[in-house]
Amino acid sequence: MPTRTNLNLNVDLQRGVVPISKAASSLAALIKRANATSQPVIVTQKGYPTGVLLPIGLFSALKDLVDDQGEPEPTFEPETADEIGDALGAYELRPDAEDAAPQETTAPKQRRRKRAEPTEVVA
Repeated sequence: MPTRTNLNLNVDLQRGVVPISKAASSLAALIKRANATSQPVIVTQKGYPTGVLLPIGLFSALKDLVDDQGEPEPTFEPETADEIGDALGAYELRPDAEDAAPQETTAPKQRRRKRAEPTEVVA
């Protein structure tokens, strides 16, 4: 199983990039090749990379690496959070009219004139 120090993410450009039609028809062979070489296989669709086949050992090592990188956010005690909120609230000022962002206004809608009813001409 690969470890952090020996993750092999190199791709064989001759045999490691396959179109999706070939991947669909020879999936078992591609999985065997990925496991044998410990290298990912890139699957393309219309010439663009759209997927990757990874050996399960490489996938697990990458997942462990990502899990180890994430550190949880520090949690504050409720009292500490309240004290911080109160301290910040004391410094909040109402923005002056000059400093405030201008409010977007819309132009008043123009009313359409009602068309006068045609009058009859009596001759």
